[in-house]
Amino acid sequence: MGETIFGKVIIKGKIIVKTGLHIGAQTEAIEIGGIDNPVLKDPNTGEPYIPGSSLKGKMRSLFEKSKILEYSPELRGPPPKGEKDTSKYFLNRNIGTSKNPIWIHVHETYDGAKACEICRLFGSSGDSNYPARVIFRDAYLNDKRNLEDVIEIKYETAIDRITSAANPRPMERVVPGTEFEFEIVYNVENEEEKKEDIKNLINLMKMLEDDYIGGSGSRGYGKVEFRINSIVERGLDYYFNNADEKPIVSGELRPEEAEKEVIGKL
Repeated sequence: MGETIFGKVIIKGKIIVKTGLHIGAQTEAIEIGGIDNPVLKDPNTGEPYIPGSSLKGKMRSLFEKSKILEYSPELRGPPPKGEKDTSKYFLNRNIGTSKNPIWIHVHETYDGAKACEICRLFGSSGDSNYPARVIFRDAYLNDKRNLEDVIEIKYETAIDRITSAANPRPMERVVPGTEFEFEIVYNVENEEEKKEDIKNLINLMKMLEDDYIGGSGSRGYGKVEFRINSIVERGLDYYFNNADEKPIVSGELRPEEAEKEVIGKL
């Protein structure tokens, strides 16, 4: 069960690649001389894109890391091995395996998720599911260059620490300067929480700019920059009575500039 929808806030803009970006795709077979680490591409156009799941997952991860200090040190998690009651720990849900655990934060109850800044934006599943308020669309290429000018092959070399033998391997990357169009849709389910939720989304864009998306971020990959072109609010009258949408932000703004507009107009 979800909350009542009072309308939607649509955030549109572009993601500018600042360093080589690699969001990997699975390969079924490797041809001789082929690339064993290709980037994810649209099967219809062959163009690279940024999946909405990558944006959502990275922003949720950053949000969780920023909130974990609000818990006492002994409960920040993950819980000790063999602990049966994991609900009191911040990182309380293993979405991996017992051998390779991946601990995330979720609230097990509907009311708990509703009161949580993280869960009400990104959703939670437990005894009572709480659907995410935010929809992250796939971000598609917005670049007039030929495809071969958008993707590069970077050769990396792994060095054996004992023998110093080199093991080169090629990596596909989206080149710096490439632009993708993004769209984020926020469901307004509580008017009193709307401003805080939108501010959190914009602040997560700022945080992501100082982090990375995709693979090999510690080796310099995946730095991006956001430009917000528009934020509009569409109430129920927009959908059912042909009313106009309410513009909140317009023009090409950095996230911190857009945040100031949101504070003043939402």
